[in-house]
Amino acid sequence: MLMEMSSIKSNNPQFATLFTAMECVLNGENAIYCSSELTSGLRASHELRKYEVKSSEELKKKLGDDWFYQNIFAPNAKLTNEFADSVRQGEGGKTLVITPAPLKVSGWKQPEYNGFWTELLHSKRIESVRFNEDWQYSNGCTTEFVEAHAAEVHTLDVKREIITRDAAIELITAAIKKFADLDTSLLQQNLDRLVATRTLRTTATVQLDGSRTKLSRRR
Repeated sequence: MLMEMSSIKSNNPQFATLFTAMECVLNGENAIYCSSELTSGLRASHELRKYEVKSSEELKKKLGDDWFYQNIFAPNAKLTNEFADSVRQGEGGKTLVITPAPLKVSGWKQPEYNGFWTELLHSKRIESVRFNEDWQYSNGCTTEFVEAHAAEVHTLDVKREIITRDAAIELITAAIKKFADLDTSLLQQNLDRLVATRTLRTTATVQLDGSRTKLSRRR
C-alpha cells in the first residue's frame, strides 16, 4: 500500500512511518497540499534586515530558538493553518487538505522536512498545491513549487488561479531582487531549476520541429 503512494527515494525510515500514518487518513483519496512560509519568507526577511543578519539560521543564533519560534515560526504556522482551513472551506469541506505546519519530528532540520514534503508531492496522491500569498519569498515554498511542477501537479494561488512556470519565474526573480542584500541562494537555486526546465523544453520542441521538417522533406 505504501509503495503505491510513494516511491520513497529517501533512506530515512521515518519517512516510511509517516507515509503509513498519512495513508490512514487519505484512505485511497487524493488531497490538496497547502504551501505557506514557515521558517523563511517575507516575515523572516524583514526581521533579518532589522537585526542585520543574512539567513534564518544566523537569526536563530543571534536571538535564540525561543525568540525565533515566537516571532517567526508560530505566527507563520498560524497563518499556514488558517490558509489550509480556508482552502478546505472553499472546497465545501469535502476535500482532504494537508498543512505542513503541525508536523514536528525530533531531530529533523529543514532538509528532512523539505525531503519529506517533496516525497509527498511526487507520491501521486496530491491533486494540487495551493500557494499562500507571498510564497515566492520562502525557500520551502519555492522548493515545493519546483517539485510540484516536476511532478506535474497543478499549482494554484489563493484565488484558485493557475500559477504557471513563467509566472513563478517572474515572482521569484522579483523576490530575489527585493532582498538582494540577504542570503537568497536557495531562492536562486529554485529559480535556476525552473529556468532550466523551460530551456530544456524549448530545446526539445525545437529539435522535434526540426525532425518533423526533415521528415516532411523526405516525403
